[in-house]
Amino acid sequence: MKKQNSKKAVSVTLALLLSSTAVLAACSTQDSKQAAPIAGADSGKEGAQAKGPKPKITVSVYDRNNVPEGEGTITNNRWTKWINEKAPVQVEFIPVPRTTSTEKFNVMFASGEAPDLIMEFTNSYTKELASKGQIIPLDEPIEKYSTTYKKFLKENPVIQKSTLYNGKTYFFGRLLPFTPNHYLMIRKDWLDKLKLSVPKTTEEYLQTAKAFTEQDPDGNGKKDTLGTTFHDIEFFYQFDPATLSAYLLQNDQYVRSWDRAKAVIDMKKKLYDAGTVDKDIFADKTGAKTQQDWVNGKLGIYGSDNLEGVKGYSVFETLKKNNPSAEVMVLPMPKSEFGQFAPATSTPIQFNAAINATAKNVEAVIKYVDWLVSEETQNTLMFGFEGEHYKMENGCPKPIDAAKNKKELSWNGDYQMLSNTALLGKCAEFSNQLDPNKPLDKEYMKLIEQGRAAYVSPDRPLHIEVLIPQTLPDDLLVINNTVKNTITNIYTKAVVGGSSYTVDQAMKDAMDAWDKAGGKKIDDFYAKSYTENKKDVVYTKDFYKYMQK
Repeated sequence: MKKQNSKKAVSVTLALLLSSTAVLAACSTQDSKQAAPIAGADSGKEGAQAKGPKPKITVSVYDRNNVPEGEGTITNNRWTKWINEKAPVQVEFIPVPRTTSTEKFNVMFASGEAPDLIMEFTNSYTKELASKGQIIPLDEPIEKYSTTYKKFLKENPVIQKSTLYNGKTYFFGRLLPFTPNHYLMIRKDWLDKLKLSVPKTTEEYLQTAKAFTEQDPDGNGKKDTLGTTFHDIEFFYQFDPATLSAYLLQNDQYVRSWDRAKAVIDMKKKLYDAGTVDKDIFADKTGAKTQQDWVNGKLGIYGSDNLEGVKGYSVFETLKKNNPSAEVMVLPMPKSEFGQFAPATSTPIQFNAAINATAKNVEAVIKYVDWLVSEETQNTLMFGFEGEHYKMENGCPKPIDAAKNKKELSWNGDYQMLSNTALLGKCAEFSNQLDPNKPLDKEYMKLIEQGRAAYVSPDRPLHIEVLIPQTLPDDLLVINNTVKNTITNIYTKAVVGGSSYTVDQAMKDAMDAWDKAGGKKIDDFYAKSYTENKKDVVYTKDFYKYMQK
C-alpha cells in the first residue's frame, strides 16, 4: 500500500471513528454510489466474479451492542451482506462480547468452535494462544497465498518484527497514526473561579481535587461536587494498570519495580480518604457513573479514552449541552517523583488478528485478509458511497448527512481492524471531519491539539518500555493470574481501608503474596526473555518515529 498525495488521501469520518482501538483509514476517489471495485489482490476479483461457490470461513467480530435499531445485528446487517457480496470468500461472523472477549474465546476454543480468523486487540491473550499452539505461524501461508498483505509487510518491516512470537510470525498487524487515546480533562472554569493554577505535579493534582470537592466550584451553595476519578492514576507513575505491574529497563536489565505500585496505591488512598472520588468508585467498572457525573457538571477532572473519535466528541457534546458555560482543557499527566509520562495512546504498531490452528482452509483466510487490507475495501467500509454518504472536498470525504452516517456507518469499525491509517496524510485525522465554523467543533479541535501536545512526545515516555515477543508459559501464567487477583484485592483493601490498613502494610502483603506464589520465576522469565530476544524486541521509544507532523 503506497502513501497517497493529499488529493487522494481520505480520512475517517466523524460518524465512523469508534474508539482508539479502532482507528481506521483508506483512500479513494470514487465517483459513483457503487461499491468500490476490489483491487490490489487477484483473490478479490476472483471471489467476486468467479463461478461456483466461494470457500466459507468464520471470522470473529466484537459485539458492542451498538447496532442501531433497524440496521440488523452485528452478524447480519448491510455491511456483512456487502462483505459477503464482494469478498473472495463467504464469511460467517461469530459475535464476541467486547468486554469479555477473552473469556468467550476460551469457551469457544475449549468446545472446538473458535472461528478461523481471530480478531482480538488483547496482545497478551493472542500471544498466549500462540504459546499453546491454538493459532498457527503465518510465514509460510503469507508467502504462499498472500499478495497485498505480503507487499505491505515488505514495505513496513517494523510490522514484521512486531508480529513475531518466538521468532515466527503469528499475527496480522497494521500501522496507525501515533495519537492520543486516553485523556484527562479538567474544568478550567472551576480552576479560574477558585483561583487555582493547572496542577502540574501529583501533589498539586491532589490539592486541586480536594478544592473541587470542598469549595463549591459550581456555585450552587451545596457540597455536591467531586474532584476526580481513579482514571489514569497509574500512568502518573509509569505503571501498567492491565498487569498491575511495572517492568522497566534498568542498566539494560528488565526488572520489576514495586515502588511504582506503592506510589499508585498511596495516591488513590489519599484521594479516596479525602472524599474526592465517589465512595463506590470500585463498583463503577464501566465508568458509566463517572461519565454521568462529568456531563452533569458534578465532576472536576474526568478521564476516558478515544479522544480523537466519536466517543470522546460525544461525551464533550453532552457536557456542553448540559453545561453551556463549562470550559475544559486537556490535562497533561502530572509529574511524579519518577518523571512525567504519557497515558495509553493509539500506538502506531498494532497486531490484532490470527488464524485458528483448526482452520480448514488457511488459503481462504489469507485471501480474505488480502481483500480487507486493499484500499478500495477499506474505503467503502469506512465511508460508504460517494454521493450517498459523503462528498469530496479538498481531496477529503465530508459527510453529507451526519445523522444518516451515524445510523448506517458509525458502528461498523470492527470489520476494519486491519486498516492502515498511518499510511495516509492529514485527511485521515479525526479533526479533519470537524467543522471549524461550528463553535462546538472548533472547541473540540483545540482539545485534540492539546491532547497531542500533552501526551505524544518523546519527553513523556509510555508506561511500557519494551514489547517482548514471548509470553508466560502455562505454569507461570497460572501463577500470574492467581496472584494478580490476590494483589488486586490487597490494593483495593488498602485504598478503602482507612487507617486500619496502611499502604506500607499492603505493599508488604502484596510482595509476600508474590514471593509465596512463585513470582520470582515470572520476574526471571521476563528478564531472560529480554536478554535473549533483543533482536526481536520492539522499543516503544521508537514509536515516536511515526508521529504525524
